[in-house]
Amino acid sequence: METTFPRTRVLRGSAAGLALCALAFTLSDLVNQEYSPLAEAISAFVNASAGWLVTLGLVAFSAGGAALAALVPGGAGRWLLAGFAVCAAVAAVFPADPPGDWADRSRSDGVHGLAAWAGLLTLLAAIMLLTRRWRRDPAWRSRAGALRACAWAAGIGLALFAAALVDRMMITHSAPLGLAERLAIGADLAWLLVAATGPHRGPRR
Repeated sequence: METTFPRTRVLRGSAAGLALCALAFTLSDLVNQEYSPLAEAISAFVNASAGWLVTLGLVAFSAGGAALAALVPGGAGRWLLAGFAVCAAVAAVFPADPPGDWADRSRSDGVHGLAAWAGLLTLLAAIMLLTRRWRRDPAWRSRAGALRACAWAAGIGLALFAAALVDRMMITHSAPLGLAERLAIGADLAWLLVAATGPHRGPRR
């Protein structure tokens, strides 16, 4: 027997949280004119005039991921999504520094950076694992293509983000760090939204 009422509520909550995250990050780029979205990471905008939008986006990112984790059957996929949600919450609590000297960063910025990268890597692992699992499930057949496309985009986006970060810190200091990060996070959000609106089965009793 399947329990549908709580499951439907959680699915809607996950989708709403992820949509709110995308909206908050987009509004942050539009209203915070202090920094360039192409050059600077999303987290840097927490220091702008409407920096609360970044915090709101991270909290919504965490909540959306946590709600989806509650719907995934037990196993590595669930724990990876839960780990991502924790990392996103930590990144929201510890704000990043304004753009500046990479060699002189605050402790808060260090915690934020570690949590953000741990979260992105954990999320990518969850995306790859669950995409592989669900593409074999007949119930997910109509969404298998979208899941694979978003998973590939998430992997490529994170690789570009890592390369841009290394360049900005140690090489030419001119890579479009913000653009690369937004491509990676956009792909992550797209995959999560596809997953959050998928045919999740309720617990069997």
